[in-house]
Amino acid sequence: MDYRLTAARLAKPLEQIERLRWLFDNLGLDPQYEEWFRHRAWVRTVHGTTRIEGNSLSDLEVEEVLERSPSLRQKDILEVLATREALAFADAVARRRGVDVDERLIREIHKRVLDDIDPMLQPGEYRRGQNRVADAEGRLIFSTPVSGDVPELMHSFGTWLRAGGDRQAAPVVAALAHLELVAIHPFYDGNGRTARALARYILVRGGYALNGVVSLDAYLDLQRREYFAAIRRAVGRTYKPGYDATPFVGYFIGAIAASAEHVLGQVKALGRLVNELRATAVKGTLPARLLDGLAYAWVNGNIRPADYTRITGRTGPGASRDLQLAVDLDYLEPTGRTRARRYLLGPKLRRVAPAHITKFRTGR
Repeated sequence: MDYRLTAARLAKPLEQIERLRWLFDNLGLDPQYEEWFRHRAWVRTVHGTTRIEGNSLSDLEVEEVLERSPSLRQKDILEVLATREALAFADAVARRRGVDVDERLIREIHKRVLDDIDPMLQPGEYRRGQNRVADAEGRLIFSTPVSGDVPELMHSFGTWLRAGGDRQAAPVVAALAHLELVAIHPFYDGNGRTARALARYILVRGGYALNGVVSLDAYLDLQRREYFAAIRRAVGRTYKPGYDATPFVGYFIGAIAASAEHVLGQVKALGRLVNELRATAVKGTLPARLLDGLAYAWVNGNIRPADYTRITGRTGPGASRDLQLAVDLDYLEPTGRTRARRYLLGPKLRRVAPAHITKFRTGR
């Protein structure tokens, strides 16, 4: 793999990542709350990485697809299901010992990214024609190598990965791997999703999973313009070996840090919310049994009756009365019909989070 990198420009960002990793290792978050954050990060990751490529499903729709795995053949649904499998595969393999990251792994991830969508896209097979890298609006970002160069470029890339990526820190290797795969653009489709899954694999394997509660892909989705610009600054108008990877690596490491800082802000805001709810319950204006359900709704951005039952143990009419009371008290807002009913955050829950956190969580 042939690239240039100004290591001195990455020293401070890497120090910040190490500080954040230590904080997440010692977060001391309630296990139940941590699992809620992990669930939300998973939904936002699948939503973010597919939305970057133009998938039209909302985060609520993605959550529904992930939990129900519908048999509909709609392309957006198939993309979400395939991406789930690709990311789950990357996570599982990253935690196994003795598995090398190389060309074969990249092909296996790509097969899952495009699984059951369109065989004409040739999952796991390198392209045999020209390709182009464009944003979701179709604007050209840069030109890719000719297809005849792809096998050799990928072989060199796989060798570099297997050797440990020049033995650099995992966040740097993840950024470089993401950039090189996107720059080569070896497949007809699914290159971006495969690159982000590969970067995730390297971060998890290197001990930078951050407890699974941070969604880098959600951040990249909301920063799409800056994300694509960072790729363009590194690669230029046309892919050429020896490009300066520093602009993208710096951006990518900063994106990890920003995503992690966002979650730390959420954790602090959740603490404030729980204290407020407990104080309100002590005054007798809010039943204490609603507290966990409202906390879950805040973390996840919504709650379904089934979620409320699972969390609180309340069933049937009792659960329905509780949720209606939360609506009456302006904590929740119902949406959807009875069987597909979800409750979104009402005014009293929305005001707890700082504006930037609310924007990042909901994608608005």
